[in-house]
Amino acid sequence: MDAGKYRQNFKKIKNIVETRHCLVCTQDVAENLNMIKSIQVGIIVRTKNEEKWIGKCLEEIFAQTYKDFEVIVVDSGSTDKTLGIAEKFPVKIIKIKPEEFSYPYALNLGCKNSVAEKYFVFLSAHSIVTSSTWLEDGINDFENDNVAGVYGNVVALPDATIWEKILFNIIWQKKEKVLIKKSKMGVLGFTNAIIRRDLWEKRNLNEEYGKGGEDGEWAKYWLEKGYKIVCDPKVSVCHSHGLGFWGLVRQWIHWRDTATPGPYKQLKYRKNG
Repeated sequence: MDAGKYRQNFKKIKNIVETRHCLVCTQDVAENLNMIKSIQVGIIVRTKNEEKWIGKCLEEIFAQTYKDFEVIVVDSGSTDKTLGIAEKFPVKIIKIKPEEFSYPYALNLGCKNSVAEKYFVFLSAHSIVTSSTWLEDGINDFENDNVAGVYGNVVALPDATIWEKILFNIIWQKKEKVLIKKSKMGVLGFTNAIIRRDLWEKRNLNEEYGKGGEDGEWAKYWLEKGYKIVCDPKVSVCHSHGLGFWGLVRQWIHWRDTATPGPYKQLKYRKNG
């Protein structure tokens, strides 16, 4: 389904859900109700002042070969053009106050407002998927029932610093798919990850990890239960923060610190969240 037809169906579905009082369902209405029931994937995108990349992020999502998804944008007080750009796409927008934001709270809220039946995708608004089969490839990695989550490589954005390009594009790149059995830093980063809804329902993201680290904590819990995590290079995104050498050092210290719970604090050394 192309973006135009998807947008038309989205409007029909929205009208049906909002009215809730039609007594006679035409064939057209019934078909669109079936579309609601058949949604398998909910893509949750966190935003705040992401006007530079949110348009490209959503364009690439709606260009995917796998179409059975909905997109939920959780915005925490954007004051730029982020929401205006997002509203041009068939997405559901949830607004929260800036003081309400934390990484796990925003994602949990998006999940609670999703009708997706099987999977949740967590994607940063400045994460740009690298192929039209990104979502299809990620869903296919769940063929084994023992897989709890899937994620991929992070490649630096075009405006990244040379230090980010060296670190992300060369040093940290995985060329082959890896089945992960033990927890370690960086596993299932929610910059770009897919998890099973049934497992999320059994254990939501831990909101004590407001400053970050809810991804690693959730992954660790299920790995210790005997589940596996897949790292698949086909499920990669472009993502970076414009950090120089010392900025990356500070980022590494922050990542290490997220191994323990704590409240959200804005990282002032980063250009974006």
